[in-house]
Amino acid sequence: MEASHPRTQIQPELWLDARLALWAAPLQLLVIADLHWGYAASHRAQGNLLPLWGDEEIALRLDSLVGDYQPREMLWLGDSVHTPAGRGAAEAYLERTSVPITVLAGNHDRRWKRPMSASERRGPYFFHHGDTEPAVPDGAMEVIGHHHPAVSWRDGAGGRLKLPALVASARRLILPAFSPWAAGAPWNHRLASEDRIWGIAPRRIIPFTAAQLGSALSA
Repeated sequence: MEASHPRTQIQPELWLDARLALWAAPLQLLVIADLHWGYAASHRAQGNLLPLWGDEEIALRLDSLVGDYQPREMLWLGDSVHTPAGRGAAEAYLERTSVPITVLAGNHDRRWKRPMSASERRGPYFFHHGDTEPAVPDGAMEVIGHHHPAVSWRDGAGGRLKLPALVASARRLILPAFSPWAAGAPWNHRLASEDRIWGIAPRRIIPFTAAQLGSALSA
C-alpha cells in the first residue's frame, strides 16, 4: 500500500483505509458508505447554486481504491445518490467501471431505481444502510453507514480538530461517509465504554477509546 494512503487493521483481515473505505481481505470486498453522488447537482436543481464540485473527486478516489486493492466486488451501503436529480454521475460510474458493484438502498435512494436490495450478507458480515433496524443474523457483524460519524479533539491550547471516523462496538461497525460534502456528526459522547473510534486524516488514522476522548474534551 502506498505511504500516501495509510490504512490500519481494525479486526483480523479487516482494514480501514484513509480514503474512507473498508477492505475485507478474505472476501476481496471494498465497502463504501454514503457517497451522496450529485450533492451539488441536487441542490442546484432546487435553486441553490452550489459550485459543481464533488462528483469527480468521488470518482477519482474510487478509482484509486480499485487500482490499489483490485477488489472482487464493491459494496455501496446506501445513500449512494443525494437525490435522484443528481444520479447522473453515479450511473455513469456504474456503467464504466469493470468492478461488480452491489448498491444497497438508503433513505436518500428511495426514488432511485438502481439499488438492488436493502441488505446483504457476505461471509461473517451483515451489511445494510443503517436507517432501519433489520434483524441481524445470529453471529454476524453488522456493518452500516447512514450516521456520518466524526470524532472531535481539543488539545487544551485552543486547537480543535474534527475528523471523519469509523466506530466499532462488539457487534457493529459504523462507516464514515465517503462524500466530500459530508461534515460528519461528532460521535464522542455516543461511545460506550468498550467502543473504539478511529479518526481518519488523509495521512494518518488515529485510534481513540471513550476514556481518551473524555480526557481530550475536558482538557
